[in-house]
Amino acid sequence: MCKTEIANRVLEIVSKETEVSVQEIKGKGKTIDIVDARYLVVYFLYKNGFYTSDISRIIGIGTHAVRLIIRNFDTRRTQSGMLFEINLKRIGKHLENDSLMWI
Repeated sequence: MCKTEIANRVLEIVSKETEVSVQEIKGKGKTIDIVDARYLVVYFLYKNGFYTSDISRIIGIGTHAVRLIIRNFDTRRTQSGMLFEINLKRIGKHLENDSLMWI
């Protein structure tokens, strides 16, 4: 599977599980749901070996913002509550089933 296919699959799964559209994830919205979904996309792409520059291009945010998301992921995870954790686990399971997660 090529990088574009992996990225599209991650976006699709995160969109489905969080009920936030791919366009919203890639957009400039800053509601809690959109930001959480964006964090999840960045996390799973990064864990799948994508460079910050690749993630930046895919999502349409700067590389600095991608690095901040990666650095602050654990804090966001603890502060966002149970739904974030549920989404994280469900998305991870989907990606494992698709053989896209190697961690």
